Amino acid sequence: MADESLHNSRLELVFEKRIPGLRVSEAVRHKRFIMRNRHFHETIELHFIIYGQRLMFVDQETYRMVPHTAMVVNHNIIHKTSTTPNMPPDHHNFILQLDRSVFDEKFREFGLKGFDEFGSLYGGLAKFNDTEWQLILAVIDEFKAACDDERKGLTSSMEDLHSFLYLQAIELAGIFAKSRRRDLQSNLKEQGIETAEQQSVVKTGVHQKVHDIAMYLQGHTNENVTLDDLAKQFYMSKSYLTRVFRNITGFSVVEYVTYIRVRKAQGLLRNADTSITDIAEICGFGNITYFEKVFKQMTGQSPGQYRKNPVAGDMMIGLKEKNK
Repeated sequence: MADESLHNSRLELVFEKRIPGLRVSEAVRHKRFIMRNRHFHETIELHFIIYGQRLMFVDQETYRMVPHTAMVVNHNIIHKTSTTPNMPPDHHNFILQLDRSVFDEKFREFGLKGFDEFGSLYGGLAKFNDTEWQLILAVIDEFKAACDDERKGLTSSMEDLHSFLYLQAIELAGIFAKSRRRDLQSNLKEQGIETAEQQSVVKTGVHQKVHDIAMYLQGHTNENVTLDDLAKQFYMSKSYLTRVFRNITGFSVVEYVTYIRVRKAQGLLRNADTSITDIAEICGFGNITYFEKVFKQMTGQSPGQYRKNPVAGDMMIGLKEKNK
């Protein structure tokens, strides 16, 4: 399809700003847009939908994003956006990429925990009330106006501009965190009522099937699950299973299995005294030589180096660099 070539196009960006530790982009699209494959990064992504609808696959779930909603994608979590079936492709988004180098300290300054805690606590979808949404739109307008003043030479200093833009990013993150806390702390679950995030999960058709496959693979990382096994387990042909899994997730089944095995190994290396040899076996790598090779390709560190300095290894540079 010709429109699929738009996945790397910058023609539909209506605003973009990069400063140390922060990248912000705004896009308005009227054609089918396919996000690039195998996508994850070391930044926390804060993704607002201004109008239109988008589907976003995150880790193992597909969410429907509409106006008055936003998604925080924690660092190094695979995700991919796509057009909602049977809906116009028109959409308008505003996306912030927040880097640890700046926002670990700034999150703490404003009472939002640190970088890792913020991503872990608030990762997911939030739905805003009218007051919050109007405030979000106002903050976005102020952010863009400040950048426009810089372009016109009206900014007093670059340091002041950066400080203001960081503050606006923190403001948006704070509004998001407030909405997520409200949803997470509500008693809706006890009443049998779904939260806003649960209501946004796509539970039909191929999206539910891909969710089931992803959860199955996450539960069988120590086994050599083949495409034949998956096809029999989920009553699908191998070719169809391969196609829909890549279309939804951006990963082949093999790539996804490698990703979740390395992620599981990272958790064991950070939080347990288990030997590296045992971790290789627990995570399904077969032998320590292959484990060390794959782990270093994806994280830039050996398992031993990662155990000593997990923050540096959490950048997961291996697969990411193929997307540049």
